[in-house]
Amino acid sequence: MINKKTFIIYFIFFILFVLSLYIIKDLLEPIIVSIIFAYILYPIKRHLEKRGFSSKLAALVALIFIIILIIFVFLVIVPSIIKEIFIIASSIDIIEDTLKRYFIFLNRIPAYLKGNIEILLNKVKNNITLYLDKIFVNTIVVSKKVPLYLLTPIFTYYFLIDTDYFKKQLVNIVPAKFRLALFELAKDIDEIIGKYIKGQLILSIIISVFTFIGLVVLKIRFPLFIAIINGFTNIIPYFGPVLGFIPALLIALTQSINKAIIVTIFFFIIQEVESSIIAPKILGDSLGIHPVYIIIILLIGGKFFGGIGLLLAVPIAGIIKVTYNYLLKKIF
Repeated sequence: MINKKTFIIYFIFFILFVLSLYIIKDLLEPIIVSIIFAYILYPIKRHLEKRGFSSKLAALVALIFIIILIIFVFLVIVPSIIKEIFIIASSIDIIEDTLKRYFIFLNRIPAYLKGNIEILLNKVKNNITLYLDKIFVNTIVVSKKVPLYLLTPIFTYYFLIDTDYFKKQLVNIVPAKFRLALFELAKDIDEIIGKYIKGQLILSIIISVFTFIGLVVLKIRFPLFIAIINGFTNIIPYFGPVLGFIPALLIALTQSINKAIIVTIFFFIIQEVESSIIAPKILGDSLGIHPVYIIIILLIGGKFFGGIGLLLAVPIAGIIKVTYNYLLKKIF
């Protein structure tokens, strides 16, 4: 039982710790990103070490991979996305006119329904404008933080070569009597959540590549932009493919109705191949959570925390499930 004096000391330490995090919150972003990179690259480092690489050389090889990735993103992908966002923004009126011509073609629909369609099209146009503005602003904000994110490779390197040191530092914070339980729980979480996160990243890359190649073959405009959006949103179960499809459909509509139909069929095929063949091979039933619960979890995450909530809801639910199962096993 913790006495009153010890509790006060722990409480004060916790408050100081939270205040310190708030003060250095800007610096925390590259640190968190570095931890994620190190976590993802750690298996690669271990594999290289088994092949005879020293710890530092294995970490350096992984670091070079990250540096190449960052350079590629900021010198190739980001400028291309900004350019395509400007072009898409200038094409909003074309999208609206195409949709209007399509609905006007359906002459037999009642007049009141046509009015509702007009209202719907205006709302779609406004939402597209807001969506593109938000993407553009977020891209600029991230670009302004490039100098800060230059620290990411350095942090990643040290997290990789000194993984055991940082683990010991975390362990020392935990009271001795809880350490063994923490190790067991962390191992279970790493096994399940780690597999899920790495699998989703691999799956997103595969989907992005397939989407890009398919759109280039179909001669759809802005294939890079659509491919990146589709790969990124694909991280979100069930809702992700729909979110990734909407920009592709709207851009195809600027070309023709036929292109929009072809894109719809193409995305349907991608989704079927992913859900039936690719995803089971990569992910399996990694979390063991029923689809109904996942949908509810996503709705809650999106409602209270927006896009970040959609991305993190399932992994956090997985951590809660693993922790709950562990506690049940220990208690009963």
